[in-house]
This record gives sequence, C-alpha cells and structure tokens, in this order.
Amino acid sequence: MRVLIAAFGSHGDVLPLIAIGGELASRGHEVIMAGAEPFAAAAASVGVSFEQLLSEADYRAAMEDGDLWRPLRGMGRLFSYAERAIRPIYDFIGRHAAPKKTIIVASTLALGARLAQDALKLPLVTTHLSPMTIQSRHEAPRLPLVGAANWLPPRLKWELHLGADEWFVDPHIKTGLNRLRAELGLAPVKRLRHWWHAPRRVLLMCPPWFAERQPDWPEQVRQIGFPRADRLGAVGAATDPRIERFLADGEAPVAITFGTAMRRGAPLYRAAMEAAERVGRRSLVMTGETVEIPPALRGRALVTPYAPFGEVLPRCAAFVHHGGVGTVARAFAAGTPQLVVPLAFDQFDNAERVRRLGCGFVIRRRLFGARSGASRLRAIFASREIGEGTRRAAALSAGDDAVAAAADAVEAEFASVAERRRSRKAASATEA
Repeated sequence: MRVLIAAFGSHGDVLPLIAIGGELASRGHEVIMAGAEPFAAAAASVGVSFEQLLSEADYRAAMEDGDLWRPLRGMGRLFSYAERAIRPIYDFIGRHAAPKKTIIVASTLALGARLAQDALKLPLVTTHLSPMTIQSRHEAPRLPLVGAANWLPPRLKWELHLGADEWFVDPHIKTGLNRLRAELGLAPVKRLRHWWHAPRRVLLMCPPWFAERQPDWPEQVRQIGFPRADRLGAVGAATDPRIERFLADGEAPVAITFGTAMRRGAPLYRAAMEAAERVGRRSLVMTGETVEIPPALRGRALVTPYAPFGEVLPRCAAFVHHGGVGTVARAFAAGTPQLVVPLAFDQFDNAERVRRLGCGFVIRRRLFGARSGASRLRAIFASREIGEGTRRAAALSAGDDAVAAAADAVEAEFASVAERRRSRKAASATEA
C-alpha cells in the first residue's frame, strides 16, 4: 500500500499526520508526505518520505501575517492560504499515485487531496482535528465575537453555521477551487464544509467526551481519541537543558504558550508572565519567537523554543494558552488546569469546551492582561470543581492511542476498496 499524506497548517495540524504516517511506515507501507519545509525533519525521523511544497521562508512569512491572528480576519486569511495550496497538493498526488495501490490521507484544509479523490477516483481518508469542522443543527459553533449559543433552537444554530460559511469560508476559497474543478470537468462545489469530508471515511480525532457525536453528522465520520504527537516537535531542535533545572529548582510554574505558529505575541507573553508572578508562580514560556523576560522577573521565568507538553505539563500548576486543540488535549492528559485566551480559528470553540468540562476558564484576548490573568489564575487555584474536572479529564485521556487507531482505519479503508474492486471484477466475469 502506498500512502500519500497531504497536510496543511501549523505544527498542531501537521504533526498528527506525521505521526500517523510514521505508524503506517512502521507497518511496512510506503508513505510519502507533502508539506512545508519545516516539517521535513520530523517526517524523516519516523520513516516518511517528504516532498516540499512550501519553502521555510514562505511558511514563516505566512505565519507572520498579522491578519492571520485577528478573530474575524484570521479565518479569511487562513482559507486564502489554503486556496493557494490546492493545485500543488493535487499535482503532488497526481505525480505519486499508483493505480490500485494508493490511498490518500489528508488534513482538513489540504483540499487538493479531496479534489484528487473526485478527479482521479482515489480512496481518501480525511482527518479532522476539531469538532467545529463538522456542521450540525444540534450544536452551535462557538465563533469569534459570538457567545456560546447552544441555547438557540436548531434552525438558528444552523443559521450560525451558514453565516460562518458565507462570511468566513466561501468568499476566500470557492472561486479558485471551482475554477480548477471546471478545468478538470467537475461540477462546482456548493458548500465547502460539506464537500471537504471524504465520501467514505472521515476521522474526527477527538473523543466523545470532548465533543459528543451529533445525530446529523455524516455517517462516514468515525470518532477516535486525541492524537499524541507533541514529541515530534522536538525533531531537528536541541532539547533545552535548562528546562529540567528550572522545573526542579522551585515550585510548580505556570506554563505559557500561544502556539508554534503565533508571531508578534510578545505582549501576550509578558502579560501572562506578570500574571503568574502576581499569584506567586514562576513562568515556563514555550515559544518560537523572541520574548524578553521583564527585568523584575529574571530568574523567575524561562523562555524556551520548545518543551514536550507530555513531560512538562504534569509538573506545572496551570497552563495559559491559545486553545489549539492539540494543546488542549495535552493539558487534559496531564491533568493541568487551563486558562485559555483564544486568538482565532477553532480556538474559541475549543475554549468553550474546556470551560464546560470544568477544566479551566476562558478570557478574551482584548481583556487579557496581568491583572485579569492573575485574577483568573487565583480562581483556578481556589476551585475544587476545576481540580475535579482536570483529574476526570486525565483519567478519560489515559490509554488514548488515536494514532494507531487512525492507521488501522486507513488500512481498513484500503482493504475495503480492494475488496469492492475484486467483487466488481468477479461480477463482471460472471456476467460475461
């Protein structure tokens, strides 16, 4: 079996696909992945061949786009970047597809893979990391600048989904997608967030206790646990020897990150460090950008480009972060209370789920500062309910092996396609 993996996005989007590719490679399958240059080393480390579709310079330029991190503009910018990747991903699949031997595995916004499924009739498994990618009349999305709306009747919940499509999704991607579909002799896509699901197998990589299955989800959606891929983020970078010394040298710190992709976040990091100091806690800051430690906090804070969440979070008193679904998942597994400051994309929806599960608090970016952050941290440390919620989430997360489950699903889908092909051939022979 030849597995072609197409992944679009930042570390949180791409590393789970690399982990799945590594698992499939370890089972003896040929795995080729397409993506941005910064992920080549991680792919190679698990035996996955890699084809670069975007240079490191272009990837960094996209991540430094200031509009990408604005609650309303960010979604449009994200889909504009995804639109530019459609043809390169489609061409990658066309170059490497082998008749009857190939299956595609793709992330949500690697839409060239879904196009290849339509045009080239190749089997496809779509992986979604966020429950917000699947629309339902029974569950309203938590959108930027819109409060939790699950109290609305089904019709209005659906209107929220349609509004998200009309304003944030379709204007930025459908025109280019449908132009390419016309070149290939395919009908236009009407609703992107319906079409982007593979027709036969979709993997939603979060458990039912985080996002309950809704009665109107597509039948082909199979829900599995959170993937564990944070260790792959260290590939190609030296492990910071200061981390262990810092953790061992005092009380449990507050962990802080606003994501590997976030740039121009220095004010947020400073506010979070100062908030931790106000409640008597040190700070472990994990960021790829340059962040100056305020003079008054030197010796009380450590800034490092990377730390494996699975190893450091159990030793931290709380976790201030942006609400990326992978970050949320690792905090659940560690049993670490969360203070979520969502910035863009699905982070608002993920943050609301953290709050509903009793695992932390949410604060809007424009309201987040040293004083407000300290107030929320004090409330977290004083809350018996949050302590119980985090312990419950850690117990529910124990034993998750979503990477292996995803690999099983890919193998099963390929076997199913092969079996259908044999059945059709046998039926044709009988008729002859």
